[in-house]
Amino acid sequence: MTGKGKRVARIVVMFCVVALTALAGIAQAHDGGWGGEKCGRHAHHDFWRMGKKLGLSDAQKAQAKAIFQANKADVQPIITSMHTERKNLRALIYADTIDEAAIRAETAKIAGIQADLNVNRAKVGAQFRAILTPDQLTTLKTLWQKHQKTDNTTTPPPTN
Repeated sequence: MTGKGKRVARIVVMFCVVALTALAGIAQAHDGGWGGEKCGRHAHHDFWRMGKKLGLSDAQKAQAKAIFQANKADVQPIITSMHTERKNLRALIYADTIDEAAIRAETAKIAGIQADLNVNRAKVGAQFRAILTPDQLTTLKTLWQKHQKTDNTTTPPPTN
């Protein structure tokens, strides 16, 4: 994997850990739109497991669900666009002739869409963190830091 690829992977991992519940809610809201029904069920399971680790109250669970449902309309077109552009890129990569300019242009489109998705994840994550108590935020940061140790990245923990 190239340096740029590793950087992108680290960013994706960071947002997944920091806003795991947000991502799980988005996937659930899309009925598994990220990767099919199986992925949606897995994300749903992770959401509840994270909720237990954080000790979310019923009110917080309801607030989280509302945040994720409200985000559904925003994230749906981004995910659809990402799937479409990745499909286009695969077609270019496996074409009989190599069109380097087209591959680069398509990759740039995907990078822009990924940036939009990451900004959305950050916003939803911030909304979710806003409903947490200080102790829950500390727990979330601790879980994130434990993940970072296994990931060997140096990105600072999320703050709110």
